[in-house]
Amino acid sequence: FEAFSSNIKPASLMNVSLDLLKPGKLGDGVSTLPFSFPLQPSSTNRPLLDTYHGVYICIQYTLTVDVLKSGIFGQPLHESTEFIVEVPGKKASPPTPQTVTLNHKDAAGKKSRGKLLEGQQFCVTAHVDTTTLSVTQPLTGHVVVESTTHPIKSISTQLVRVETISATADNPTVREASEVQSIQCASGSVCSNVEIPIHMVLPRLFCAPGATFQTFQLEFEVNLVVEFEGGFTAVQNWPLKVFR
Repeated sequence: FEAFSSNIKPASLMNVSLDLLKPGKLGDGVSTLPFSFPLQPSSTNRPLLDTYHGVYICIQYTLTVDVLKSGIFGQPLHESTEFIVEVPGKKASPPTPQTVTLNHKDAAGKKSRGKLLEGQQFCVTAHVDTTTLSVTQPLTGHVVVESTTHPIKSISTQLVRVETISATADNPTVREASEVQSIQCASGSVCSNVEIPIHMVLPRLFCAPGATFQTFQLEFEVNLVVEFEGGFTAVQNWPLKVFR
C-alpha cells in the first residue's frame, strides 16, 4: 500500500504567489513586511479541506518565503512553515445515538482475536450518544458488562482512520485502516450492570471531517475492544461520521 500511494502525484488545492518587496536594499535592523491573502481553492473541482496528517493521506498548507540576493556571493534564503486550515462546515447534523451488543455468539465472525475458551460466554453493551460527531466535540457514551463467565482484563475504545486511495488506469483501489488512538475505559474485571463512561477527545491534525476527493477518501470508525484473561479479545466496530 505504501509503494502504491507513493506513486500518486500530490494534488494542489491552492497556489498563491505574492511579491512583498521590489528589488533594492533593506535598511539596518529588523524589516517587517506585512502580507495577507484569501484562502480560496485554485479550482472549483478541488475545494479546500481541513489540515490532516494521516498515514497515507496528508493534507498540508505550507507558507514559503524566498529572499533572492543578487551579486556573485549572494545566496538566496528559503524558509517554509506549515499553517493550519479549518474549513467552516455546513449546518450541524442531528445526533444519531447508537447501541451495539457484543456477545460470544457472534464475536467469532467479527474482528475478534484469539479463540473463545471452553464454555466462555459474555454479553457487553456499548451506547454512544451520537455516531455523527463534530470534530471539535468528544465521543461520549457508556459500556455495560451485562454478564461474563471469564474475567475481563481490559475494555478500550479505539478511533480508527480508514484511508482509501482511488484507482488509476494501472492500479486498483486500495483501502487501509489504522489506529489513531486508544482510550482504556476499564482495567481488570468490572462489576456487572454498571455503566462505564466513554469519553474520547478527537485528536487535532490526526482526525478531520470525512472527505471524498478525486484520488482519495477519508473515513473514521470506532472499535469497542474487550480483552479477556486467557488471550481472547472481542471487537465490535461501527462507523463514525465526522464533520465540522
